[in-house]
Amino acid sequence: MANTELSNRSEQSESTYNRRWLLAVIAGPLALGLTAAGWMATVAGSLPDQLASHWGPDGVDGYSSLWGMAAVAVFASGGTGAVVAGLSVLTRGYSAVIARIGVGLGIALGVLMTGLAVAVVAGQIGLADASQAEIDSPVMWISAVAGCVAGAVCGWLYRPGEVDRTPDADTVAADADAASEDSAVAAAARRAAANRESMVIKISMGPVSWLLSLGTGAAVAMSLVFVHPALALLGLPAAALIWIFCSGNAVIDDAGVRVLAGGFWKLMPLEYREITSVSVQDIQALDFGGWGYRISPAGTGFIVRSGPALILTGGSRPKCVISMPDAETAGRACSLVRAYGAS
Repeated sequence: MANTELSNRSEQSESTYNRRWLLAVIAGPLALGLTAAGWMATVAGSLPDQLASHWGPDGVDGYSSLWGMAAVAVFASGGTGAVVAGLSVLTRGYSAVIARIGVGLGIALGVLMTGLAVAVVAGQIGLADASQAEIDSPVMWISAVAGCVAGAVCGWLYRPGEVDRTPDADTVAADADAASEDSAVAAAARRAAANRESMVIKISMGPVSWLLSLGTGAAVAMSLVFVHPALALLGLPAAALIWIFCSGNAVIDDAGVRVLAGGFWKLMPLEYREITSVSVQDIQALDFGGWGYRISPAGTGFIVRSGPALILTGGSRPKCVISMPDAETAGRACSLVRAYGAS
């Protein structure tokens, strides 16, 4: 029955199905974390001024404010689960089975880690001094069981269709037009090259780049704040670095081809004398190790999504891959590179 449903799901329905799941697996753990933070606020009057947050061999050796624990529940706990589950939905094109496992793991992780934050606070209700605090074991066990059940249910319910890896017809057509000297796009590229015009293409992961940036920054900040509060500020450069490598501009002009990560950091510069071939192809991001600036045995790339990409060979790299927003833009970029290379 499930196989029939998947095979009959249209491309648009499949997209809508996964978009709804993406929203659910991100919003769910974050909402759970917010709920936990709200509960912490209701018991604030029954808690010590400083809460125990870390235990060592000799007992409590780290403290945090209530707001710090609330932030852990939302960002480090719920946020971690949301990032893991959300990325699993986004990577379904590589393996539907791995995506389902990842969704279950992300949800389980979010519930378990949020439950841990709640258990830490619950164990300190009614205490005047947190130095003798202990984690509330019943809450911890309930959270562990609830996390396993929620993860298993979500992993079972999420059933993405297998992605057809046959090259998209628009991508094939764009590559053919770029290779044909008689096509309109090739003629336009020759005129642009003759006038020394440049082409700047915005390439970005869109809202996902913010999710990754904020999630990474929050995880770094929350993991270091217990070592020393000032170290939490390292979350800011960590978030900025992720954002830089998840968005940028591809530039094609008379000097060559390059990517400006974040709009300013030059990556993968190639002069036309180095380029031996250029084409438009459909790619899967995980074939190159994921998203962002990638260096892998398959090639060097600035990849923001699976789909049409500009593929260049030459120079010191076996292959350079630059994601394109759509097949038409990829075809125009390919034609311009060919025109400049021939001039």
